[in-house]
Amino acid sequence: MDEFLRKRFFGLYLFEILISFIPLSIFELFYYYYFWNSQYLALFFLFLPFNFFVGMYILQFSSTFCSYLMLNLINLIHVPREGIFVRNLSNADYYFWNLRNLIKKWPLLVMASNPFPWCKNRFTLRFFGTSIGKQCLCDNCWISSEFVSIGNNVIIGAGTVIISHAIEPDVLILKRIRIENNVLIGAKCIIMPGTVIQEGVKLSGHSFTLRDQILEKGLIYHDNPAILKSDSNNEVS
Repeated sequence: MDEFLRKRFFGLYLFEILISFIPLSIFELFYYYYFWNSQYLALFFLFLPFNFFVGMYILQFSSTFCSYLMLNLINLIHVPREGIFVRNLSNADYYFWNLRNLIKKWPLLVMASNPFPWCKNRFTLRFFGTSIGKQCLCDNCWISSEFVSIGNNVIIGAGTVIISHAIEPDVLILKRIRIENNVLIGAKCIIMPGTVIQEGVKLSGHSFTLRDQILEKGLIYHDNPAILKSDSNNEVS
């Protein structure tokens, strides 16, 4: 994120954090009000683990919801779009991309501490517009929070990065990544902006795609950058 915008909107970021704590504060107030007395003191300590568990989820959901509302307001001013943009704060696309990242930073940070890691990819990212289909295994990978579409029955290995943006010295690149149904991506792969992985593709671990690369339906790819696997049984049934 641009350092200038980080400093400029620090107050907004702090406001987002404080607002997201309001539901948790109300919950804790009621908890102490009802249990912190001589009659229910034993229940106060008995339910402390439950209190912690519920409080953690209240904060996670409230931080996501606050961020969602703020993003919708920002997107009314400037709609996110794909393209190649000059890295200059006078460029609206670059400016608002940084602002969107700032707004999403807090809920993603909170959700990263969740003991159930699937909540990040299957809840928070969907709230921000990332499309993830049914029966997907993608809990141990990193997925960009916008311009990513993942189909059904997709398996993504641990440590894989699906990144819909690229930052170069003078430009910001935002391109949608589309992963179709029944795709298998190995561990520690890098999927670059604009990549299209068609149905039934298998990508071996430790591979990466080029920007705007198309992996064609039912084939097996490997290497850096990804190329067709050279054997006679390449096609996937």
